[in-house]
Amino acid sequence: MPQRIGVVGCGRWGSKHLRALERLAEKADIECIVACDVDPAALARIESGRILLHDDPSTLVEQFDIDSVIVAAPNETHYELGTMFLNKGVDVFLEKPIAATFDHASSLVSTSVHEGKTLKSGFLLRFHPCIVDAQTQIRAGKIGAIQSIRYSKNVQRQGDDTSHALDTLAIHGIDLAEFLLDGQTPLRISEVVGSRTFCALTMEYPNQVEISIDVGWEAETDVAELEVIGRNGRILVHLQQHKQYEILKNQSSIESVESNLTPLEAVLLDFLQSDSASIAASTGSILRTIKCVEQARLQLSLQGRSKTRELKR
Repeated sequence: MPQRIGVVGCGRWGSKHLRALERLAEKADIECIVACDVDPAALARIESGRILLHDDPSTLVEQFDIDSVIVAAPNETHYELGTMFLNKGVDVFLEKPIAATFDHASSLVSTSVHEGKTLKSGFLLRFHPCIVDAQTQIRAGKIGAIQSIRYSKNVQRQGDDTSHALDTLAIHGIDLAEFLLDGQTPLRISEVVGSRTFCALTMEYPNQVEISIDVGWEAETDVAELEVIGRNGRILVHLQQHKQYEILKNQSSIESVESNLTPLEAVLLDFLQSDSASIAASTGSILRTIKCVEQARLQLSLQGRSKTRELKR
């Protein structure tokens, strides 16, 4: 059945969603894409004649008979917009974090269940072709039992004035730990240091598995890496590279992968074809990740009074 999609928030990341949807139009049977932003300048930058423009999220669904909405607006708007669209009876894809607090995230999940609508989030690295292939290799025992995971995402560009590095950048590393460790719950946050623009986070998981995450804006150079260290080897993924990654054991080998979709296209296609089997983060996984981010932010604010804070179950 043809789909009518709205994208709310058309800044740097929302514009990427719009371009990805255009590329997916035939595969996902998209008949209409509507870009919605309260900022006229953001709409003026959209050059495609195939995308309709609208300036009011509250009338988007009714005016354009929308089936699904993607929210890529500022983080602090996610809860209000997500709740509004779910109550209007459409499926919702909320960029991460789906809400600034665990309570708001839980409320969104409850609303989606009550309304019988799909709620998914933007954990696109689960759909990175190298990570998908690496997970298969890990499950097959290629590098033995996981001992540690290191995630680095540092970029030269500036962050916005309202986003926190934990919410926007570190959250991907936390979700990848959830993905690669098959949904295990972290035991504790052993350390978190940093500020709004840069954070380093260490988490402990069952079986003495340690997760190290360092992220930030305004870095000297761009770094985007995932390293998984196992008992018998390690895997290194350069996240800007979608076609190959390294497995390092007695000697290094290059694993090649094939994919016709970028991670963003893949996560959006998964959302738009929600009746198919999915590797997307479940609502339970999303909530665990939000809880972890919330606890990390709390520990950061209490720095100096506590070195280790147990996570609530």
